[in-house]
Amino acid sequence: MNDNHLQFSKLPFSIKTAFYIIAFLVLFVFAVIEARGLLIPFTYSVLLSFILYPMCKFFEDRGTPRIGSILLCFFIVIAGLFGLFYFFSTQVVSIVSEFENFRGKLLNLVHQGIEQYNKIVPNSKLDDESLLNQAKKWLSSSSSSLLSGTLNQTSNFFSGLILIPIYVFLLLLYRTGIRRVLLRFVHTEYRVAFTHLLRDVQQVGQKYIGGLVIIIFLIGLLDSIALWIIGVDSPFFFGFLAACLAIIPYVGTGVGALLPALYAVMNHSPSMALYVLIAFWAVQFIEGNFLTPKIIGGEVSLNPLAAILSLITGGFVWGLSGMILFIPLAAILKIICQNYKELEPIAGLMGDEITRKDEMMRGKNHKPRTPFWKKLFK
Repeated sequence: MNDNHLQFSKLPFSIKTAFYIIAFLVLFVFAVIEARGLLIPFTYSVLLSFILYPMCKFFEDRGTPRIGSILLCFFIVIAGLFGLFYFFSTQVVSIVSEFENFRGKLLNLVHQGIEQYNKIVPNSKLDDESLLNQAKKWLSSSSSSLLSGTLNQTSNFFSGLILIPIYVFLLLLYRTGIRRVLLRFVHTEYRVAFTHLLRDVQQVGQKYIGGLVIIIFLIGLLDSIALWIIGVDSPFFFGFLAACLAIIPYVGTGVGALLPALYAVMNHSPSMALYVLIAFWAVQFIEGNFLTPKIIGGEVSLNPLAAILSLITGGFVWGLSGMILFIPLAAILKIICQNYKELEPIAGLMGDEITRKDEMMRGKNHKPRTPFWKKLFK
């Protein structure tokens, strides 16, 4: 055998270490699921405090007491939420008034779809009455569980709605003391680095959530303009509703596009629904390739694999709230891993590093290929 060949050694494996890691992950997931009633509103509060911190500090630097600054921030946020509620409520009233007409058109569309299905599929006996009976049986069998689940979710929502402002107020009020106490967990030699880590976590949460709010506003504006040009009724309602649903990556965007498309089919024509889907796809393309990289930035963003895994894990652990919260939490986790040498590979797996082209495979002296359109104008 040639001595110049590379000699590879087998990787070490410790059953004890693997057992500890698996046991820790199982216990951690179990604890997170069981404590979701406490952790979900607290996580919302932490992320909201990241957003309100710059505004609060702005008022404090101009002589306003900390409590007064926090209350002033709350007043601005509540006023904005009431403005949005008033804007959307007028749109919802107009859409609800057309519900009876909309239901009739929807039933007619279902009837036409059943007729087309019976023509395509031979020996098919599908009809409206059988579907209606199956729907009634399903509702009667699942009504009790659906009602209990709805009441449970509603109670959790209102309890969290009360706790979140209290948590945010206390986090902003005692932020200096919380930072000081956290530093006591770290050895004196590493306190400067840990202070930078806390600052990075706060900035990442602020940049991610703040950037997400800006992106939602821009998506809503672009979707609304597109729907207005196409001629769909209530364009601003459907546009900003789709933008709010875009908080849930991948899933929310599709649902937000289907709602105005279905409304266009019911009230206008299938061709208009196709225009709606094309317009929403174009807006999504602009958001994914231009808006998000510029506003949020690559140092905060996750690669698609990490985003999808965070989305699925969040839905499994905390449901809808997990699908919303686990994306920014994963971005914060990536920043934490970047500050620890042993955890840097995890940050690389979560970031854009895996999406870059491998320069080692192509050679260090490899020159980038000239685009074909530049060759035409030589």
